[in-house]
Amino acid sequence: MEQNKLRIKIGDHEFEAEGPPEIVQAQLAAFKELMANPQVQTSRAEPLPAAEQSVTRTPSNGPVALDKIIKVEGRVVSLTARANSLEDALMLLLLGQKTFRNNDSITGAELVDGLKRSGQSTDHRGRTLDKIASDGNIIITGAHRGKKYRMTNQGMARAQEIARRVIASVA
Repeated sequence: MEQNKLRIKIGDHEFEAEGPPEIVQAQLAAFKELMANPQVQTSRAEPLPAAEQSVTRTPSNGPVALDKIIKVEGRVVSLTARANSLEDALMLLLLGQKTFRNNDSITGAELVDGLKRSGQSTDHRGRTLDKIASDGNIIITGAHRGKKYRMTNQGMARAQEIARRVIASVA
């Protein structure tokens, strides 16, 4: 199987991808999207106001009350409701990290800890994260134990859709 490796640095922004050509191309397209829309990027140093931390707003579908399905303990974000799949659980954890901790660059350890506290299996998470990346929902940077995961705009919309479904099943 052919493997590609790509590393780009533009000012303070870095991009690194490794894997099959279609995955690298999907990740590069998501990186280009982020670079083309700098107003979407937020600084990790400025926390969200308390009123906005538990509710993520989307223009078309109204607010998503994430505090009904997500719990935060220190650096660990976990689910209080069962997701339909490992992929859905990972998307919700990424959304929770972004929303509650204003964390745009999530480590694998943070995801594993969140899965464990949620009672979710951590088997095949690497393959699942690669699939999520190939779908264009996240960008993976780094390699091996240094990998970090960042949601794309498309991934945010998908995670909010999943959150609405899970919240509806709990209510």
